[in-house]
Order: sequence, then C-alpha cells, then structure tokens
Amino acid sequence: MTQRNNWRRKVWLLTLLCALFLGSSICFAIEEFIFYYDFNAETTGKPPKEPWKPTAAGKVEVENFPSADNKSVKITDTGGGGGMTLILDKPIVDKTVSLEYNFLRKESSGGNLEIFYILNQKCADDWAGVCIAMTTGENGVIQYNDGGAWVDKEKIVNNTWHTVKNVMYLGQKKYDFYYDEKQMVKNASFRNYGGIEGIDKFNVANVGNGGSTFVMYFDEIMLYEGTERPSAIEPTGKLTITWSRIKSY
Repeated sequence: MTQRNNWRRKVWLLTLLCALFLGSSICFAIEEFIFYYDFNAETTGKPPKEPWKPTAAGKVEVENFPSADNKSVKITDTGGGGGMTLILDKPIVDKTVSLEYNFLRKESSGGNLEIFYILNQKCADDWAGVCIAMTTGENGVIQYNDGGAWVDKEKIVNNTWHTVKNVMYLGQKKYDFYYDEKQMVKNASFRNYGGIEGIDKFNVANVGNGGSTFVMYFDEIMLYEGTERPSAIEPTGKLTITWSRIKSY
C-alpha cells in the first residue's frame, strides 16, 4: 500500500505541474501509457464504459471501494462466470510491453479461477497467452502458466490489495511475472500460442469459464511499452488520451 500511495502522490504532482504550465503538450509528453484505467471517473453501480465489455454472466460494476475518491471494479461470479474484456484495434507485435494491475479477493470457492489473461483474438479459446489464475478458498494461491503447465506460487490474502506485473517479450512469446513486487518467474512461455503473433485481448477474471464463485476487485489496470512504468497525468485528460492511444496504436 505504501508504494501505491507514493505512486498517487507523484501522479498528483505531475497533474499540478501540467495545470501550472497550462501546456497540453507537456501533459501529452508525460503520458506514455498504451492504456491506463483507475475507474475514478466512472459511474458507481454501472460497468466500466467502453472499450471494456462485461460478460453476460456474473456482475461487473464500479464501486466506491476503497473510497468514493478511489474507485475500483467489483466482479461477482455466482458460478457461471463473470469478468470483462478489452480488445485493441490491432495486435501489438514484436515489442516488450508490461501490464500492471491491482486486485483484491474478498471471497472465493469452487474450482480454480482466472485473474487476468492476455492473449490474441485469433487464439482458439480464452485460455491462452499470459495466464494468471488462482486456487480458491482461504488457502488459495496465485498461479501462472508456463507453456501449458500450471505453477502454484504464493498465498493470496483475502481483503488485501495485491499487485501483479507481467513483462511480455512478444517476439519471443515469453514473459516475466511479478507478484507483490517479487519476481515469481522469468521467461515463462505463452500458453497455446502456436502460430499466433502479438496481443490484443485482455480478459479480467472469469471471462471464458465458470465453475467457481468469487467476489473480487480490480484497479489501476495499465499497459505500457518497456519494463518500467512511465509517469502519468491524472485522471480526466488521461482517460481521453487512453482512448485515442487504443484506437491508434
């Protein structure tokens, strides 16, 4: 949580600098995300706006959690699935890109469930690419997939925010996985990715699956080039830039 609060302080400082200079070009130069969503400008009780698409199953809604000034997306799955998807206009290929997000698990039961999958629309199904999942229950652990093999890692603590970072080497179809700022694996292989190039699809929670029940929250979902998080501006102008970057990337 300390790192998260420090990040927010830096964001607000950059916002103030942009406002003082009144120079949109300065703000645009700072903004280097492919996309970034903190959901703070979204309507509470509704799914996030496009380009996010909620599943028909389950319930996806923005909530004033942990506060009205710091919203997140609540996803509830009662057994038939539940999640949301973002799709780019075209795949990102042959680059090194990183995805970060925060998640909190309130409760879970049943079979293993997806946390976040990064893949390509051309994949045969939704269980491909960079796959981060979890086992359920009080002793549930976070998992990653290495070329088709699931690997269990550290415990997920209920009602606690956890951070995930995936550094993806798209030309090699490899990725590094960090959980709560610790590297879990380096150069894991994409799952079921033969003949597929690049990524353009981002599945949050149980988009392609059921068989488990859970309540989870997601926040600060961001994608950027390289391995280090760029600076950012907050939040209205950033969301406008985010949409234009998605459409033109």
